[in-house]
Amino acid sequence: MSDERTAICDGLRAHFVPLSMKPLPQPILFKVAHMKVEGNYAAFEGMPVFKDGKSACDGYMPDMDYSALLKRVANGWKVIVDLSRSDVPSPEELKAIRAKLPADFPAGVLTDFWRGRLKP
Repeated sequence: MSDERTAICDGLRAHFVPLSMKPLPQPILFKVAHMKVEGNYAAFEGMPVFKDGKSACDGYMPDMDYSALLKRVANGWKVIVDLSRSDVPSPEELKAIRAKLPADFPAGVLTDFWRGRLKP
């Protein structure tokens, strides 16, 4: 695993672990479905799994698609927009998400689903 991918996953853990519903019995890793970096920004989609790689985080982490936009900061990566959800966003939610995006956020890191919904 690359140092950059590890740093991005560390930023994701810092954001998502506090959302756990009860203490985690072991550290989590991420099963990555999408991770793309452009400059100082990244997009992620995937699922948390326990470090043993065999166990899903059912009953410990919310059951939803995990998706986040991150920015490189001095000490690693930080989630700047949490797109995680279990449903399709409403027009009002999309407007609020667009307002959170930095002006220089590259649409090229987004999945097709989010690129189509977040363009102005």
